[in-house]
Amino acid sequence: MTKTRGLRALVSVGVATGVIAAGLFGAGVATASTRPAGMTFNGAVTGVENPSAKTGGTLKLAAIGDCDSWDPARTYYGYCWVLQRIFTRSLLAYPSKPGVAGAVPVPDLATGLPKYTNGGKTVTITLKKGQKYSTGAVITAGDIKYAIERTYSDQITGGPVSYLTCLLDTCDKNGLAQYQGPYKQPSNQPKLGGKPSIVVSGNTLTFHLASPFSDFNNLLAMSVTAPVPAKNDTGATYTNHVVSSGPFEFKSYNATTGVVWVRNPFWSQAGDPVVHPHATEIDLNYNSDATATDNAILSSQVDYSVDGGQQTPALLTALGNPSIKARSDNPVTIFTRYVAVMQKVAPLNNIHCRKAIFYAINKYALRVIRGGSYGGQLAGTMMNPSVPGSNANYNPYPDGAGSQGNLVAAKAELAACGQPNGFYVNVAYVPTGRGLKIYEALQSALARVGIHTGSKQGVAATFYSTFIGSPANILKQKLGLAVVGWGADFPSAYGFYQSIANGNAILPAGNSNYVSLNDPKINKLLDSFEATSSASTQAKMASQIDHQVMADAVYLPFQFDKTFYIHTSRLTNLYLQAALGSYYDTVNAGVQ
Repeated sequence: MTKTRGLRALVSVGVATGVIAAGLFGAGVATASTRPAGMTFNGAVTGVENPSAKTGGTLKLAAIGDCDSWDPARTYYGYCWVLQRIFTRSLLAYPSKPGVAGAVPVPDLATGLPKYTNGGKTVTITLKKGQKYSTGAVITAGDIKYAIERTYSDQITGGPVSYLTCLLDTCDKNGLAQYQGPYKQPSNQPKLGGKPSIVVSGNTLTFHLASPFSDFNNLLAMSVTAPVPAKNDTGATYTNHVVSSGPFEFKSYNATTGVVWVRNPFWSQAGDPVVHPHATEIDLNYNSDATATDNAILSSQVDYSVDGGQQTPALLTALGNPSIKARSDNPVTIFTRYVAVMQKVAPLNNIHCRKAIFYAINKYALRVIRGGSYGGQLAGTMMNPSVPGSNANYNPYPDGAGSQGNLVAAKAELAACGQPNGFYVNVAYVPTGRGLKIYEALQSALARVGIHTGSKQGVAATFYSTFIGSPANILKQKLGLAVVGWGADFPSAYGFYQSIANGNAILPAGNSNYVSLNDPKINKLLDSFEATSSASTQAKMASQIDHQVMADAVYLPFQFDKTFYIHTSRLTNLYLQAALGSYYDTVNAGVQ
């Protein structure tokens, strides 16, 4: 992504400025002991709960804060990718099915899957005729071409745009394209060998790639390929006025309070075989108080939280009630939680100082904060088990008894890095949600070997884009550690690692390679990964990449995530979209 946040996969984060008071939702908790009809614990993980053909009604949803962006090219938070399905369409999309059945892209705006020729370097795909925006204007192949071209601009930062950058334009050794986007170069476009790499002929788009890319179908399923009408594009502020190509349109949007979507009158079910919306309106309200949100869901005033559960005491206590547990799900996700160890900040520029942190961390304590067994499993390596070629048992830095730290090994590494009595390091984090507790757990664990920490608090809205997403700011504020999470943009080692581990993905802002990892061995493996479609070869390369990343000691994983969701019993057609992070597929949910 020129920007990348792999399905950043990003990670839902808290906001410091939530405006919905804790008392607004009330604190009532459902007490019925009868299991809701058609619902069971984890029922939405592999099946559709309470299927119904009924349409109408309003979904009432909550989130801890605003999305990073509603601009389809700039969004990178995992739950926001799922919400894009409400109001955008792309050439391909993931099916509206739970589990693995929903993980292989199918035609959306396209009439069929793309055709590959010229050894995979030429890709041809045709757009359906007559599909319309919420303005009534017809969606054209040129709109999709323009949507991709705008991602080359320095105004379009934060999303998964870097995948297409050097596939469609000539780049230098640092991954910087010659083309600078339509705002600076309105008469230019991406080119390879002096020839246009995106060619439009009627409703047909032809992509000429710099090299074969075996996951190109997955790229075409990203919202980054959602059409954008040039006349409505406002660049960096497009997030405030997105033109809908999907079944819903924005009725209102306030970055502090929330969003209301209503049906797009120009959308047609006949022209959209992927999604099957049931609600008439979707209301999303922001609340930084996770306990208030959980209580609101338990008392059926809010249907669910779109950004995942927080495992608050109120929720965990309520699970003793069979009727409440029946309307909850605890899926394994695509995310790895980890500590980014900034190798450019002294003394972490010494690998042994970094390894001392790897051994001193208390993973068990962090897992307890994130919900214990409901929160996930302890991780010894970065690459999530959902990625082909991963090995969840690989652990090059043994955690010690009970995964509470290997202090003997930590002290040996401190001696090896010339800091036998420890050192001082700043920790960047967002203080809302679990952020402060996680910081305190890190502080306590590292202090056992003399590593003392300073608190560097960021704001959720800018934490990833400019606080730790700016290499210059990391150096300026001496941010040594950052508590973050990551999931694959699509299910392959390249989809997991490209944005966070390839040197050509390091950006001045909106950067996801927070640690500025630029290892030639990793770069070479990633650069050649997509040239083969052999599953066995890719699995071998995946293992090599994962092992080398861990050998560099810049990413300290502590948990492979599970997420806990609770929802009301009035919902219909509810399931978890596994390909996009195991969030509820909101666009298809209905109400009784």
